[in-house]
Amino acid sequence: MALTIAPEPVANLTSLVSYTASSEEGTLAVVAVNNPSVPCAADPEADQGRTLTPGHIFDPGQFGTFSGSLNYTPATPGAYTLCGWLEIPAGLIETDGGPVTASASLPISVRGPRISLALSFPRHPDPGRTFTLHLIATTEATREVVVEALPLTRRGCPVNYAAEEEGRLIDQTVTGGPSTLTSNVAPLRPGNYVFCAYADPLDDEGLAPEATAKLVLRLGQPAHSKHKSSRSRRARR
Repeated sequence: MALTIAPEPVANLTSLVSYTASSEEGTLAVVAVNNPSVPCAADPEADQGRTLTPGHIFDPGQFGTFSGSLNYTPATPGAYTLCGWLEIPAGLIETDGGPVTASASLPISVRGPRISLALSFPRHPDPGRTFTLHLIATTEATREVVVEALPLTRRGCPVNYAAEEEGRLIDQTVTGGPSTLTSNVAPLRPGNYVFCAYADPLDDEGLAPEATAKLVLRLGQPAHSKHKSSRSRRARR
């Protein structure tokens, strides 16, 4: 028995696990995936992994050379082990659980999806005027993308967007890309601000972003205010 997987396994994306086997008598193929540091057991019943193959009810098994494939969608990155067994049917009704005639294993490494975030202003903002913020987001797997606007402090951006309830400018799901997300930002007073972008798994609730980006904005005094101040000084002379 031999196991393969393609394409490269990525968290939240589906790969195809394939097996090939050869047997002189009727046997059933069982395939499972084990968590990191959990070795394959001697038989499927003793294994602690997640079984990918369906149950074999009323299945007499296959002989000769045969093959099959199964979908596998890993939930998180990490090092896993694919485990495979060939077993003789145990009986006519409950055919799983018979003696194992062959086995195989394949270590695999599941990586996180590739994600990129880039913030920019199409035109430099002016104090007291509405301006536009762009976020270009690219992600292999569907992710929730959030952008917040906050006053700039020494800490910069929070570690995640769950730490703040206000100031959210963008909150969308993105798949593939690059996708350009746009927000019209309300006028801001002169001061220093930071725009923070996060990409999180959909079930993460914003706690552990897989990618982040930030853009600092330093807004000075409006130009017309400086002109008025200069004219006032000349008038007093």
